[in-house]
Formats: sequence, structure tokens, C-alpha cells
Amino acid sequence: MAKRIGLLTGGGDAPGQNMCLKSLVYGALDQGYEVIGIRKGWEGLLDYDPDDPSTHGENTMPLTKLRVRDIDRMAGAFLHSSRIDPRACAPDCIPNFLRARQQGDQPVDLTDQVKRAASAIGLDALIVLGDRGALDYAAHLNKAGVPVIGIPKTVHNDVNGSDYALGFSTALARGVRFVQEMRAMAGSREEVAVIEVLGRTTGLTTMLISFLAGADRTLVPEVPFDPERLVALLLEDKRRNPANYAILVMSEASALDPDKVSKYLPELSRLANSRLLAEAVQHGGQGLTPDSIVFELVQDLGSRVGGSGAVVTEILENIARARMLFQPLSYLIRTGEPDGQDLLGAMNFAMLALRLFAQGKTGRLAAYRQSENYVDVPLEIVTAPAGNVNVADFYDAAEYCAKPEIIWAARV
Repeated sequence: MAKRIGLLTGGGDAPGQNMCLKSLVYGALDQGYEVIGIRKGWEGLLDYDPDDPSTHGENTMPLTKLRVRDIDRMAGAFLHSSRIDPRACAPDCIPNFLRARQQGDQPVDLTDQVKRAASAIGLDALIVLGDRGALDYAAHLNKAGVPVIGIPKTVHNDVNGSDYALGFSTALARGVRFVQEMRAMAGSREEVAVIEVLGRTTGLTTMLISFLAGADRTLVPEVPFDPERLVALLLEDKRRNPANYAILVMSEASALDPDKVSKYLPELSRLANSRLLAEAVQHGGQGLTPDSIVFELVQDLGSRVGGSGAVVTEILENIARARMLFQPLSYLIRTGEPDGQDLLGAMNFAMLALRLFAQGKTGRLAAYRQSENYVDVPLEIVTAPAGNVNVADFYDAAEYCAKPEIIWAARV
């Protein structure tokens, strides 16, 4: 009986992932293996009920050369994706056939369901194309007894163990190009342009895009910013520019200086935790004085302005008393045709993963290291704390801009 490989993609979309899937399918079939695609990332294995055939076609699909023939021309994830961690499933993510496992509003570990589904599908190994979160769970699942091989796939390029992750090269090039295109619009309107790109936990990609595109200022999630100081710098940049405009590139989770949060509650209140507001209504304001509501809002928001470039722009506009141009690019950077680096990386990662499977070497991460080329390392390495970039070495916190040394942090 032919050995059976499962393919799964988890986490955010990254250019080149469909090319990698196609290469895996073609290579596996040529070696006589069967290939099963798991739909919707880890969610597909959670929703697969071995006792209910109606769930099988919804969550898995046999992969043939004909079925994947043209997926390398598609953006997004052919198998679809999700960010669910089966170790901590929220109540609304628990499938109906597992509702008896629900424990109030507490997260539930459903790893045994994932193992049961993988066994029922008959997988000899699971190849996971994932970001840090998806690969972290892949390492956990491998330890739990399901043979797993990982492939790093993230535009953030922050998977421990590999100097390069699939999708990073294309995202970097697309981000630079989009910033340059927005430059023309900012110049024609003589405005400050606020351009939101990637980065919820790390500002590496943001700093590189901003530096290579020649932006004036940069915001990263690791360094909180003072809106008034930032506006002063941007207006000075604009004044010094003969074309009378300035460019700010910010990560999608840029952080407000905690000491400044209370000054901007009218704008930030739109991001408040709905639980807090619901509590205030439910209790008729009992025990929630205006001061305590402000305190709770500040505590809840912390210094986060996650995914809210529009709110940051409004804060800056109110301080500058001038209109600014805002453009989010986060999803656009994840789309488009992969460049040569990511096409080559997709095929090399696929060939390496299949070679590992043929050799019976599971629990490994297909990786790229500058000094070694394409290699395999223990999958557990992805679970180590992130330590890719010391932001202080590459970012000027006082001037809100990347230092020229940032190019050394790219690693590839």
C-alpha cells in the first residue's frame, strides 16, 4: 500500500506557498506516494469527524497533478488556512461533535482529536507549511506522536532555525514598490502619507521596507511612539522636502507611549474591548466611575494600536491640524506573483521535505541557512523565544527611523 502524506498550510498567506504545494504534490506522486490536502489549516483536522463521512470531503481532498496544475499562478492559500491552535480552542471554535468537551468559556486542548483525525485519514506523515504559530503547534503534535515535517512560510521571516521563510522576499519587494507608488500621490497632494504594512510582533519587515523605499519615519511594534514628537518630525520632513510631502511607514501593531494613551481616548475608544463596554451597560455603570472607565480603557488598550493605521492617522491629523493620506498595504503585500527567490525557495523546500520523508526523518524543519544552504534542523527549534533582531541595533527610537545597519538584519 502506498505511503500517504498530508499537506497543511497554517497562519498568514505568503507568496510562493502554492508553488511549494504544487512541487510537493508532483514530487510525492512521482515517488509513488498518495497526497491528501488538509483544508483550513489545523481547523480541518479539528472538524474532521472519523465517524461522520459528511465531514471528510469538507476538510480533506485527494491531491492530484491535475488538481494542482495551475495553483502556482494563484495568490492566497489553495488549501485555505487558519490561525487556530488546537491546544487552546475557544468555545466558539469547538466542533459540534466535540461540544461535550466544552468547559465553560475556557480554552480546551483538542490535540487528541487532531491525532485521531490524522490516524483516521491514514497519514504516514504531515508536512506543514506554516508561520511561527502553526509550526509551534506542529512541533507539539510531533512530540505527541504524529510524524511532522515543517516548512517555514511567513512574510515576517521570523521562524527560528531558518534564515529565510517562504514569502519574505516577495513581500519585501512588493512593500517597497507600493510605498514608492504612494509617494507620487503624497507629492501631488502635498500631504503626509501614513502607510500601514506588516508586523504584529516584529518590525523587521516594516523597517526593511521603510529603509529601502526611503521613507522619512518608521513605527515598529517593539518601540512605543509619542504622537506629538512624531508629528513634529514629520512636519519638519515635509518642510524640508522640495515637493512638500513626507512618508511614514508603520507596522500594523504600532504602539502608543503608555504615558500618552489617556490623551487620545476619543480616538482610541473605538478600539476598546467590547467586553468592558458591555459590562458597563449590563451593570448600569455600577462601580464604573468615569475615572475607572478611563483606567480600564487604558489598561485594556495598553499601548496597542493594533491593525489601526486609520486611528493613528486620525491622531496625527488632530495634532497637526492637517489632512493626511492613509493607505493600508498589509494584505496586498501578501498577494501577487512570487519573485525568483520565493519560487526557488518553494521548490527547494518541497524537495528537501520529500527527501526527509523518504529517509524517515520526521520531526524536522526544512530550513535555509546562509552558511549551509538548504538544511534540516530539529522542528523543536521553532518553539524557542524569538531572537532574530535586536531592535536597538537597527532602530533609532528617538528619531523613529531604521538605521542603515538594518540591511544586515535581513539575513538573506
